Amino acid sequence: MLAPYRGPMPKGGERSYGGTPTFGVWNKQDARFIIVVRGTTYKVARLVAEAFHGPAPFDRAVVIHLDENAANNRADNLAWGTQRENLNAPGFLEYCRGRTGDRHPVAVGKRRRARS
Repeated sequence: MLAPYRGPMPKGGERSYGGTPTFGVWNKQDARFIIVVRGTTYKVARLVAEAFHGPAPFDRAVVIHLDENAANNRADNLAWGTQRENLNAPGFLEYCRGRTGDRHPVAVGKRRRARS
């Protein structure tokens, strides 16, 4: 572990470096952990998969969370796969089925407005 130290920031002020390791920031928009290094955004799951499972085996490979929990970025929970495999995960299919017909968000909103 690095010893923590403070350094100047480009536009003034100080920032602490080192000390406690960080594992990314939860991105609410994408519902995943990300790390930003020098202005470039990296997905933590992809970095872990590349570190423990090697580079992507084919072009356009995606990282699949075996337990379908995007917050679980352990190496034993990640695998390389295709986008089709990722979209055919049982939890995602159930999520999609639950948002059809009368349970679709638009239909629910219309019912709520009609009651008002």
